[in-house]
Amino acid sequence: MQLINLSKKQTLWVFIAVYFLAALLGALIMLYGFNQNYNMILITLISTVSMTLIVFIFSNITKNASLYDPYWSVIPIMIVIEWILIYKNFSLNVILLLVAVLVWGVRLTLNWWKNWSGFKHQDWRYTKLRDQAPKMYFLTNLMGIHMIPTLVVYAQLINAHDIMRFSGVNLIFVIGFTLSLMAAIIQFIADKQMYDFRMNAQKTKSVIDEGLWKYSRHPNYLGELTFWVGIYVMYFSFVQVINFNIIYPILMILLFIFISIPLMESKLASRPGYQEYKQSVSMLLPYRKKQ
Repeated sequence: MQLINLSKKQTLWVFIAVYFLAALLGALIMLYGFNQNYNMILITLISTVSMTLIVFIFSNITKNASLYDPYWSVIPIMIVIEWILIYKNFSLNVILLLVAVLVWGVRLTLNWWKNWSGFKHQDWRYTKLRDQAPKMYFLTNLMGIHMIPTLVVYAQLINAHDIMRFSGVNLIFVIGFTLSLMAAIIQFIADKQMYDFRMNAQKTKSVIDEGLWKYSRHPNYLGELTFWVGIYVMYFSFVQVINFNIIYPILMILLFIFISIPLMESKLASRPGYQEYKQSVSMLLPYRKKQ
């Protein structure tokens, strides 16, 4: 049976098999590195790159780069849990960090599954990259679709890792933790509103202009960025000095502002009413522009 003919439930077993294999390899690399007293940040980099290569190989076998889509939310959970088990650190700040990552990651994964329809579907951005330069697609697929997002998420996780060097909770940490939970709530609400729009309102209008989307053109992206800023604030609560670690959430913000959002808006530009919507609604921060 061709993968494209598999039902949605059947494709789940493909994802489970691929990600189990990737996670097993990643866990073995991290455990070996820890036992050899190697730098855990470097070992985690090797681990996450290796896991990405496993997913990349199978995305080529399935001929669908969307096999990578759940990586963004599934693998960070696994990495944080592995760090906790390796370090045997169960202090309150680490448990709260894990709670934040679990709430964010599980919600994001469930939303991906809700919108996944099977291997007949591939993210429109991947298809666009393939059609624009088919001869370069192998490299574009490896670096642009798989490896660069992996490295961006890995960079965010460095702040999560560094939180484990400390113990205890203070007011700034609570603020960061609250930001991360609020971010997941923002994403949940935004995704639910978009899903309802696609199922119902899209029959009468082409642009969503209700709920959170009435005040931000990309509230789901705002939630994603807020989550990683919250992780940084949790880390900052212990060092309370601006150091190199602030670069990591800034990289994520730049990725969305200069790549993800422009790509999405170029797709939406031809929709009736979108230019008017763009002129009246903020790109990220929620407010209505003055007309």
